[in-house]
Amino acid sequence: MKKTLMCTAIITGLPMLMAMADVQAADSALIELLKVLHEDGTLSDIKYKAIVQLVEEEKAAKAIEKAPAQMSVETAQVKIATKGKLEIASPDDEFKMRIGGRIMVDGAVYDDDIAALGSGSEMRRARLFAQGSLWKVWNYKLQYDFTGTGKAGINDAYIQYSGLPSSSIKVGNFKEPYSLQNMTSSKYMTFMERGLPHLLTPGRSIGLGYGATGSNWTINVGLFAQGIDTTAGENDQSYALTGRVTYVPIFVKNQQALHFGAGYSYRNLDDKQTLRFRERPESHITNVRLIDTGNFDADSLQRFNVEALWMQGPFAVQGEYSRVDVDRVIAGNSDVGFEGYYIEGSWFLTGESINYNPKKGALGKIAPKGILGKGGVGAWQIATRFSRLNLTDQDINGGEEDNIAIGLNWYPNSNLKFMANYVRVLDVDGGPNAGDEPSVFSLRAQVEF
Repeated sequence: MKKTLMCTAIITGLPMLMAMADVQAADSALIELLKVLHEDGTLSDIKYKAIVQLVEEEKAAKAIEKAPAQMSVETAQVKIATKGKLEIASPDDEFKMRIGGRIMVDGAVYDDDIAALGSGSEMRRARLFAQGSLWKVWNYKLQYDFTGTGKAGINDAYIQYSGLPSSSIKVGNFKEPYSLQNMTSSKYMTFMERGLPHLLTPGRSIGLGYGATGSNWTINVGLFAQGIDTTAGENDQSYALTGRVTYVPIFVKNQQALHFGAGYSYRNLDDKQTLRFRERPESHITNVRLIDTGNFDADSLQRFNVEALWMQGPFAVQGEYSRVDVDRVIAGNSDVGFEGYYIEGSWFLTGESINYNPKKGALGKIAPKGILGKGGVGAWQIATRFSRLNLTDQDINGGEEDNIAIGLNWYPNSNLKFMANYVRVLDVDGGPNAGDEPSVFSLRAQVEF
């Protein structure tokens, strides 16, 4: 009778005992007690096994409650990280793959002057990418923009070997290294569109590149053919040698930075190729170009660029000067040169700083100090920019344009961004739209993941 009462007390009081004691500390002693009661006949086999099973289940439940809520799941085969990104990796990190993308939806209202620009909206960018590493030293990336079609939609598509000391080799389709605003991703630009001189910057091409970096400098150089959607036809494709260097004498993360850079590019053209430079008024929805050289003969071109950036706390100023010199083919046609520059300043009203990376010589993602929905209001930034581009020289009358832009950016968190831009064309001197002075108000909603 006493044994039966003891057994009943243990069974009914088990949950209370486990709640009062630390599970890990009490489990071993409790199981030993059950074993003694089982051996002296107090507990039958059925009751002993049932109580031990209850103890094990309670132990597992408590372990789950104490485990971190999320962020990383690991098994014998794979690790999955979900904090701000989706990345899958092997337990030894020998193999990794990340999937992400961006969506940018724009709208614009134009105040026309002479030319009709056409207000409207567009999906500015809608990209998906997969990138990762194999055996730690082989990196890859494939990015597709669904606003393009076929091969034209392919952006980055490359393989990179990073097993060299502080350097790497890359082959595939990627940006030619040139210009601060070019090497800064569209996700992290201060304004919705890059300044007017960006027209003189080379884009993505198929090539072989080498990059080296130190704590405060970078060197990138590459040999490039043409874009991924270009075919040679009867003539050889053009080729280019492009390089960029940066130096950062002062850098304190999120506090202070002083950046200098320079770029050079030479591209040889076949004897039947022509060039044309034309640019929108820092707004992409319209298809009207206020300055336009038209097609003209060209044998080769050289590009030059210098850049600088200064950041002090929430304030930042950056600027660039770009020039392109073109050698002509037809006898009697003079060589020509076109040039432009911009200068822009920004200020975070909420105290953040631009995210400058000295090992890339480019800007990165903004992390608000206070996240909307978690007690904060996000990050708020105001900016202004003046830009000029001159496409007139010798017999080419493409025109010269001066713009001023004002911007307001709101970052509710590090993945969302809302932008408002006002661009005023101050003057168009010469070219097909001489005297035109329109303005545009634009909005953007952006998410990256």
